[in-house]
Amino acid sequence: MAVTWTADKLKGTNKGVGDFNQAHRFTVEFDGLLVGGIHTVEGLEHETEVIEAHDGEDHTTHYAPGRQKAGVVSFVKDYTATKEFMTWRQTVIDGKTVRKSISIVMLTPSGEESCRYNLYECWPSKYVGPALNARNSANATEKLEVRFERMELK
Repeated sequence: MAVTWTADKLKGTNKGVGDFNQAHRFTVEFDGLLVGGIHTVEGLEHETEVIEAHDGEDHTTHYAPGRQKAGVVSFVKDYTATKEFMTWRQTVIDGKTVRKSISIVMLTPSGEESCRYNLYECWPSKYVGPALNARNSANATEKLEVRFERMELK
């Protein structure tokens, strides 16, 4: 018997809201400008420190939210002659840090915007150039690790 499932049937009531399998459908914008060639985004996380408290004779440990801990997001793109990653990293090296806003835009199967992660006060903390190997036919890539202070989902 043939499988009759389709993406439209699996989406059910979420049709138009998004796709259950979007890991490969995204774009990235730095200060509103589309950055081409990015094929991997990792580390998109944000957490709150946990404060542990003890109160007198109460033998229960109590927990409260503490400071926000933003993460480090990594962008990997195919290496090209453009120097946008290293140029931005150079501002930190030179002591003249340029902070940017970054948007990671999730797309529907039809290419429309589904949702957007906005990262604010971003600055590059690490650049990794291409690994070169004459016996490998893979594309050369470069990686930029970016620190951010605030994240929102729209």
